[in-house]
Amino acid sequence: MAVPEDVGDVVTAMRLGWNLAEVRGRNRPDAPPGAKAGLPGPPSHALPLHVEQSRTELRIQAQGVVVTMAKKLGVDLDKDGNSFSSAIASHAKILAGTRESAAAPAGPAGSTVLVSARGGSTAPSARPPAGSPVLADGRESAAVAPAGPAGSPLPVATGNDPLASNGIVNDPAAQWNALEELIFKFDAHIQDTMASGPDTVACGYQLGRALAEPYWALDPTLGKTSESPMSWWFLLGAERCSEITRLVGRLTAYFDPYTAAAIAGSVQVWRHVAADENWRKNADDALYRQIRRWYELVIMQQDPTTLVKPYALIRNFRMVKRALRIFWPELTGAIIAAAALSLFAGALGQDNISSLAKSAFGFIAITGFSIAGLAARFKNQAQAMVLRLRQDVYTDLVAVAITTAPLPPAPPSKKGILAASQNAIAASKQKRAMTRIVRERSLTPVTPN
Repeated sequence: MAVPEDVGDVVTAMRLGWNLAEVRGRNRPDAPPGAKAGLPGPPSHALPLHVEQSRTELRIQAQGVVVTMAKKLGVDLDKDGNSFSSAIASHAKILAGTRESAAAPAGPAGSTVLVSARGGSTAPSARPPAGSPVLADGRESAAVAPAGPAGSPLPVATGNDPLASNGIVNDPAAQWNALEELIFKFDAHIQDTMASGPDTVACGYQLGRALAEPYWALDPTLGKTSESPMSWWFLLGAERCSEITRLVGRLTAYFDPYTAAAIAGSVQVWRHVAADENWRKNADDALYRQIRRWYELVIMQQDPTTLVKPYALIRNFRMVKRALRIFWPELTGAIIAAAALSLFAGALGQDNISSLAKSAFGFIAITGFSIAGLAARFKNQAQAMVLRLRQDVYTDLVAVAITTAPLPPAPPSKKGILAASQNAIAASKQKRAMTRIVRERSLTPVTPN
């Protein structure tokens, strides 16, 4: 399949949508933790991997990606020429400072605290009091702030940033509401601007955001009766999952041949997880691993077949069963004809077998092979069906392989059966249930010819 010419713009749009959802999630008061890895010991200048960086660093990185991707796509400026993405980064910086000041214990005004290059203070007891200067990460603060009395106002943003009003400077909740509003306006601006451009770029932006939001916009504590866009039932409900499937299907040409269908299958699994209160219990970490895997597949273009466990296809007998079900007339005719031919050949050297029987064996053999061959010629198109069959079975394997959801809840244990046997049976049923669910997807890979 030829790679579309605008693949660069589509991937950029997906990254913009994804990181905008992440920026919003990381700035929430109840922000999801994301990766829980970190460097051991006290703050140092050891070099972390991406997942080992602090939450502050990861938030700043996501904001930086939004700035770069928005400018690259030409959707960053409002009608007055102000930068949405820069205003968001500025607002998020002020909000983080306000929250840190509000959480800091009281201390002498004007004292200085060193903040690690990895985003943490040198010691828990070294938190600065309000108004104290801080040596912070150079990406958000290039110099030491001048000392001032406790409670001194933080610098405010300008342009289209709602923080231009000093009335909410020391109110983290109000600042967060203002940042939410700014991100909402930016998203509306992006979608309005992209609506007059290529549909594939607009779909890419929506797909990136739709795949990231199940984690970054989720409040896992909300119940099924909660009327909130942060609930399980909305972010992974039937309507949202159907739209994700449509978006990834429209962009099939931009991915590996199995990616779109496999993602559609994994989305179906998570739809069932979200609908089952017992299944989704403590599934937050698995959901984070899932969105990371979706990112690897749609933005980093990873081949999903690399995630299939070794020899998984050998252990899958469904393709053989389906092939037998489709081609049983040809196979039956060929087997009967071969048996008759063998009997005919053996009868030729036997004087005690009548010539009529020999002729009958020969006739059955010739007729059987002729009928089988004729049926095969009438079913030349079945070769495409075999290819489709192989693709469907392999897509099942790939979809299960890329899904990080926990297994469905095990059925209640039965008395009189050994625990080990019950566990083995339950595990087998759970895996079969996962496979049945991924088959609910409405996408299949493209079949050549």
